[in-house]
Amino acid sequence: MNNSINDLEIFITQNLQTTNNLKNDLEKKENEKHDQLKDISLGIIDILDSFDRVEESLKEKGLSTNEQVYKTINRYSTIKKKLLNLLQKYGVTKIEFPENRLIFGLCEVVETEADSNRNNDEIISIVRSGYIRGKEVIRAAQIILVKN
Repeated sequence: MNNSINDLEIFITQNLQTTNNLKNDLEKKENEKHDQLKDISLGIIDILDSFDRVEESLKEKGLSTNEQVYKTINRYSTIKKKLLNLLQKYGVTKIEFPENRLIFGLCEVVETEADSNRNNDEIISIVRSGYIRGKEVIRAAQIILVKN
């Protein structure tokens, strides 16, 4: 009888160890999946930034009034929308700033400017868009802020 109880205790211990190992492996795979999604998201966000820079450059040079350039910008805008939709499919969204106000933890202030016509901590412009997934900041927004 004692042998059977010992064998049963050994069996239970082995099963508990196997269960713990499987849980650890599952957690490791989930973390790897999370890291891969974040890396892919950052790559797509970098591409979106490139589209924005090209569009801004064309507008600054006054080329956006050219019909061919205008059509090209619209084609690229379609691709940009598809990339944003892909990010949204996996829960990654652009950070919005309601009331154009600073939200701590979601942005990085890269510059401040005095402006007596505006309130402190009001966003003057967004230099680089930020993105969030759930409560995790994928990339903080870079902003220019009013400081009087």
